[in-house]
Amino acid sequence: MASSGSGGTATSLSAFISSLIVNLIVFAVFLIIFVSLRKKQARVYEPRTTVETVPADLVPDENPRGAFSWLTHVLKKPEAFIIQQAGVDGYFFIRFLFEFCVVCYGGAIITWPILFPVNATNSNHLTEFNMLAFGNVKHKWRYLAHIFMSWIFFGFVLFLIYRELVYYTTFRHVVQTTPLYDSLLSSRTLLLTEVPENALEEGELRTYFPTATNVWYARDYAELDEKVKERTKLASKYEGALNKVISTAVKTRAKAIKKNKEPPSPVDDINKYLKDGKKRPTHRLKFLIGKKVDTLNYGAERLGELNKEIKKNQLECHANTQIPSVFIEFPTQLELQKAYQAIPYNTDFKNTKRHTGLAPDDVIWENLSLTTNKRRIKKIIANVVLTLMIIFWAIPVAVVGAISNINFLISKVHFLSFINNLPSFLLGLITGLLPVVALAILMSLVPPFIRKMGKVAGCITVQQVESFCQAWYYAFQVVHVFLVVTLASSATSVVTAVIDEPSSALKLLAEKIPPASNFYIAYLCLQGLAVSSGLLVQIVGLILSQFLGKILDSTPRAKWTRWNTLGQPAWSTVYPAYQLLVVIALCYAVIAPLVLGFTAVAFTLIYFAYVYTLTYVLQPNKTDARGRNYPSALFQMFVGLYLAEVCLLAMFVFTKNWVCVALEAVILAVTIGCHVYYKRIFLPLFDIVPISALKYASGDNTFQYPSHDQGLKEIKSEGENYWQGGNQLGLTGDHADQVLPHLDNSAASGPAASTLDNHSTDSRKPINDKSSDEKLAEPTYETKASTTTAGESQEKVKPVGWISRFFHPKTESFDLLRKVMPQVLFNYIEYNDDFIKTAYEDPAVNDDEPHIWIPRDELGLSEIQKNLALEQGVDVSDGNAIFNEKNSIEYTGPPPSYEEALKI
Repeated sequence: MASSGSGGTATSLSAFISSLIVNLIVFAVFLIIFVSLRKKQARVYEPRTTVETVPADLVPDENPRGAFSWLTHVLKKPEAFIIQQAGVDGYFFIRFLFEFCVVCYGGAIITWPILFPVNATNSNHLTEFNMLAFGNVKHKWRYLAHIFMSWIFFGFVLFLIYRELVYYTTFRHVVQTTPLYDSLLSSRTLLLTEVPENALEEGELRTYFPTATNVWYARDYAELDEKVKERTKLASKYEGALNKVISTAVKTRAKAIKKNKEPPSPVDDINKYLKDGKKRPTHRLKFLIGKKVDTLNYGAERLGELNKEIKKNQLECHANTQIPSVFIEFPTQLELQKAYQAIPYNTDFKNTKRHTGLAPDDVIWENLSLTTNKRRIKKIIANVVLTLMIIFWAIPVAVVGAISNINFLISKVHFLSFINNLPSFLLGLITGLLPVVALAILMSLVPPFIRKMGKVAGCITVQQVESFCQAWYYAFQVVHVFLVVTLASSATSVVTAVIDEPSSALKLLAEKIPPASNFYIAYLCLQGLAVSSGLLVQIVGLILSQFLGKILDSTPRAKWTRWNTLGQPAWSTVYPAYQLLVVIALCYAVIAPLVLGFTAVAFTLIYFAYVYTLTYVLQPNKTDARGRNYPSALFQMFVGLYLAEVCLLAMFVFTKNWVCVALEAVILAVTIGCHVYYKRIFLPLFDIVPISALKYASGDNTFQYPSHDQGLKEIKSEGENYWQGGNQLGLTGDHADQVLPHLDNSAASGPAASTLDNHSTDSRKPINDKSSDEKLAEPTYETKASTTTAGESQEKVKPVGWISRFFHPKTESFDLLRKVMPQVLFNYIEYNDDFIKTAYEDPAVNDDEPHIWIPRDELGLSEIQKNLALEQGVDVSDGNAIFNEKNSIEYTGPPPSYEEALKI
């Protein structure tokens, strides 16, 4: 048997080759399927151009035919196209992939010419991949090369994080000051939670915020919520049962006629098609132990009762107990921002939490009633549960890590000896591909539980839950996919030697941690090849559309929803998966720099896949976080930097190289200093918009965007001034004048000018609905200086070279970024008064009676069921749904009372 070193190398090479071959095959097959079916299965691969319910401003142009034209076409598009089609959140995720692709390519250019020769020559005589890693270095003074490379590379990453935080902050301020975002109700509404009882009186509240136009008080609707949930669940069950029995009747009669048999009679008696009523659908009121009831009879009766009870409770809702939360609408975003920035400077609101940028659908209503102490306790409980989960989840993950180095355990664990008899290719699959797939399956089980814990922790909004999930899922990824696997892999590879000579433990770990990178090379192959191509081929969507969807969808509503509902990215789980790749790249950049090359290729392929998917397949997430996941990911990258630097420190400690320990501590101290500094200057800026920026964007050229500090100092002065008389109404006049550039109609052109035509968006229709003006329905992505600026001074903005923009991030000024905004952001929204009145009331207060949807049939059964339900006070409709010539249900239009939702 070969030595541990050679054996490890052989196994690592075998595992890599096996994993690479399998992933290349998967990549090729998936890519061929995608290229072959892209135009034939447009609903799967280009749904944004196919589904009619997609708002006009989210319909991209036609993608040309050709094997790779789908990629070249979208890569040539300007930033405005990506911002509009992928949304701000999608744009920043694509930017995340691109920027860290640059990090990996840049890191390879920096480290490879120096570290490869240092590691490979005059060394410990390791072979294959291991000869290029840290563990192959024999002379301790050669480690100085690794030290100085770590300074350069980690310094480059720190600078990139800084420039991207600068860019994001200015970009977000630009987006927030565009007419569309400025006019959104969510941009003008402030949510205060944990409000002092004395401040909840309307008269008292108005003294604090005299410019407020509407106030919605949160109340305790727990009982009403339960009834609404029961009604929603029962309506779904009742609708499914009605569709099933009518479909059974139609097919039974058709089958009898086809076989020349006498069909059930009378034809309009549903029981005759259900074995004289013996096969009528039933269900239990409680799981397993509940009373069994007839679904059709009970459904109609109970729904009728619930409709009456809920309507009565809704009319009496304002008598419910008030809770310490309130929504306050302001006439403009400017007035909102004044109030928002002032909250921390009033002692009366010491413990009050403030929230803005949230649409009604973003609110987690059941958490509004939590007091400060209750929320703190619930957050502690959630964090403890998740911490324990991380700890105990390490057991199955450690087993996965051990599999990747299982050959080192065979000599001591005898029942595993049969593995030695396996063919080398199969052994490579077991040690290379199996751990990667098992790890992916394990990690997929985590996010739903974290989201549940986010609600338990007292998160107020969907954005907060997603942020909570991103942070904790990232922690899971780092601990289990990186730390546990690395330590388990390296520990199992030295366990036999340590048993023989315990004093050699530290030295052996220093030698074996670098070879643990072989697992991540296989992991990167999976991510770069199989995952990227899998994202394109949409295999689940393809199967659902062609096979399972036809079997699973048995009602017109299910069929309509299947066709008209596009997938949305879940950023809280998407980001951590690729943040992990960055952590791997950072940690092995100096220890095993070859990993940088594989990470760069993986990021490139993933970038290509997501650029296409986010513009032609997935729809922007309904919950608009304004790109907030991006700076969170940037700050979380410090975890990767710390791990990389501490790992290097540990390696030098293992080898007792104290000079290198001291030198590496320098970059660790710099990293800590940068982390603290970045948090101090950027965190306060993400959820505010400088007052001067709002005034400047509205056309007041006496103000300028505070590019020197992006509004950091202004926050305090504006906040303090608010309570010294600054809370009086600032801007006056028509709202359009407050959010739009003051341009002369005769001189203006392009997106800013189009908004002067006073196009409005109905509160029940999407922005740029297809029924709108033709010019707005077909957005263009070309911008001119005079069409995207806040005044004539901005027309003189000169372009800045990419080198200057990269090394001097503040040269990408407010005016320059405003020039790249898509036209749709220069349209503004007007809301119906009826919508505004109840916008921020608990959804249970305005929940409409359910409209049951069934297909019309020639037997008259649907008409009979409609009348029976109507007697109980339940609305059943058979409009826009029929049986086709094959006696299958199909829809001919939208569900009853369907209304397209407004993005707010």
